[in-house]
Amino acid sequence: MSTQMIICLIISVLTVIGYLSNKLPMGVVAMLSLISFYLTGCISSDDAMTYFGNPNLWLCVCMFVVSAGFTRTQFVKNLARKVNELAHGSVRKIFFGYMILGIILCQFIGQAVAEFSIVAPLLGASVDEIGVKRSKVMYPLAVMLLATMAWLPLGAGYAFPMQVNSLFETFDITGYSMSVFHPFLVRLPGIIIVCIYIMTIGLKIAPTEPPVAIASNTVNVQKTAEEPLPPFQEKCGYVIFFATCAVLLVSGSLGIQPWLIALTGAVFMVLTGVLRGKQINNALPVSYFAVFAGALSMGGALTNTGAADLIGNLIAHLATSVNNTFLVYLIIFMAAFIVTQFMLNSAVMWSLMPLVLATTKVMGINPIGAAILVNIAATAAYSTPMSCPLIPLTMAAGGYDFKSIFIQSIIPSLLMILVGVLWTGFLYPIF
Repeated sequence: MSTQMIICLIISVLTVIGYLSNKLPMGVVAMLSLISFYLTGCISSDDAMTYFGNPNLWLCVCMFVVSAGFTRTQFVKNLARKVNELAHGSVRKIFFGYMILGIILCQFIGQAVAEFSIVAPLLGASVDEIGVKRSKVMYPLAVMLLATMAWLPLGAGYAFPMQVNSLFETFDITGYSMSVFHPFLVRLPGIIIVCIYIMTIGLKIAPTEPPVAIASNTVNVQKTAEEPLPPFQEKCGYVIFFATCAVLLVSGSLGIQPWLIALTGAVFMVLTGVLRGKQINNALPVSYFAVFAGALSMGGALTNTGAADLIGNLIAHLATSVNNTFLVYLIIFMAAFIVTQFMLNSAVMWSLMPLVLATTKVMGINPIGAAILVNIAATAAYSTPMSCPLIPLTMAAGGYDFKSIFIQSIIPSLLMILVGVLWTGFLYPIF
């Protein structure tokens, strides 16, 4: 283990402690982390600037602005009232309806932040209408979006099997081919059980009051102190928001980058006067921006110094040293699950996937179950704000601190681990 790797791991641990302590704003902790990684040579200047220019980061930031414009319209309040009438004021029924909408969107957009930005304003307005705090619903919504991301055998669900099959060819793994139905079947029990948990217990244990103040720049409903928009701006708010969402749905087919779509929507919200003056500044999520960039810097530092490879190699060694199907799958799952809490989940999945596939080839086993298990573990990225872009956004929208999201994540994480390992072991036995 090199000195650089040790320094990287120390800074990473201190960053997590900083988030947990709640002594400093999370954005400040994230920037101190990034500066430390740079000063100690764990990341370069070009790396640092790349993190601030990350396309996913700008997709998130711009969707904040688009959502802020949309929530200035009367549409959100009117829809919230209608939904509440149908749900008869039941938080569970309201949440279930919007959860289903989010899950459907997850099968087409494939960007958790985009789906959350579409659904959260509507869900937030509905619970506001009945006097329930957003802290009750935002984190449960995020868990379900991540758990079901690109799960059904349609739309975005086709990407993962095709990418894994390409890796099979790269590693000269013959005799196996993953179809869209393999991930669907393996992920199904875990999704069902986590959904039942969220609807029965998850909503109950979510904080009744936000641990921290909900940021004014997150998906808020129009305040009663604000005057309604003029008719032209009201219509523009509808058109721009729904047009942005619609184009995001088909961005892959159009060949247009999602961040550009969101940026265009944000610009038009300002040009048409839907957002003005301080409303524009309030819509920009500065703290979220800093936390996301900090998360990217940690992932980059772990990769640059070889710490990520070290962890992956340890897992591969452990997996080949045991003689039990469930233990092998548990090691694979825990490796991806633990690392993904500190690095972006997509980066973890595709950095560990080659190691896992190489291990399955050495062991001479069916690689499909192990590959899907890495995918499940990587999508269970909801315990820390470093795990994926959606979590800092959720923290801001629901008024959560690090402790509150970590506590809420424990049971769904354990359920995913237990069900994922047992079901995969049953479908794809090794020994």
